Amino acid sequence: MRSFINRMLIVLLSAASVAFVSSCKNKCGTTTCQNGGACTDNKCVCPTGFSGNSCETAADAKTIGTYNCRRDNCSPSVAGTNTWRSSVTAIANNAFQVNISNFDNSNTTVTATVDTASNIVITPATGTYGIAATGKYANDTITLQFTTSSAAGVGYRCTMTMIKEK
Repeated sequence: MRSFINRMLIVLLSAASVAFVSSCKNKCGTTTCQNGGACTDNKCVCPTGFSGNSCETAADAKTIGTYNCRRDNCSPSVAGTNTWRSSVTAIANNAFQVNISNFDNSNTTVTATVDTASNIVITPATGTYGIAATGKYANDTITLQFTTSSAAGVGYRCTMTMIKEK
């Protein structure tokens, strides 16, 4: 009986030590590093694509929302409505990419890459409405310098400002 109790005690202590080690694995002071973050000098060092004290925020998360948009400084001049609404939505399982709907009031959805410094890049898509853009997200505003092109090589350059609705 004593042998059985000793074995059970060893099993319980082993399980407890594994649980303790695994629960503290990403502990960083009073913070637990998330999303693969590692603790260095009592501070979470986040993997690419994540930020925050505990690496809790995906790079694209802050940009998600509905925006009031406008286009300015177009060359050549662009006819039509210069204000509209667009939505920025997350792409599942990708901390770097978002979809921007109704880009340039065109009913076109484009995919943008958002890095941890809040830089935004859209690479040209194939098809009749190729869009390329670079810009930045700051203070609930996305500002993009973009160009469009068509299969015939006709396009324009503009500045687009997207202000997030509260």
